[in-house]
Amino acid sequence: MRDRFSEIAARGAGLAVVGNGSRVFASAFREDMELPPGVTLLVDPELRAYRAAGLRRGRVEALSPRVAWNGLRAFRAGFRQTGIEGDPWQLGGAFVLRPDGACTFRHQSREAGDHAELERVLAALAPDAEPVVESAA
Repeated sequence: MRDRFSEIAARGAGLAVVGNGSRVFASAFREDMELPPGVTLLVDPELRAYRAAGLRRGRVEALSPRVAWNGLRAFRAGFRQTGIEGDPWQLGGAFVLRPDGACTFRHQSREAGDHAELERVLAALAPDAEPVVESAA
């Protein structure tokens, strides 16, 4: 999403990244990832946002057989794991939230390196995007 931030902003949206490490780690992350100045970077070491969003956590999910493929794909794209801060077993996600609180896109990572499809995220920014309907579990 970093590389398409200008497209996101042109659609009237913002981009926020939530990490579970410390502020010091977040500053290094901003620099290493070359995040554009308009990207909001937040830290959540107590994992409150992760729990509220219902994101997954666990060793089995973080060590899935697909992780090797995801790691190779990231390596080929030029990304390098330089360190771990915060909860290494916490998996991520991506959400598109409207100012009125409606969620038009929700992605929960199934394993490390499982990221939302960017085209689906961008489609969820459309003014006529339908809110996600939560299924009863």
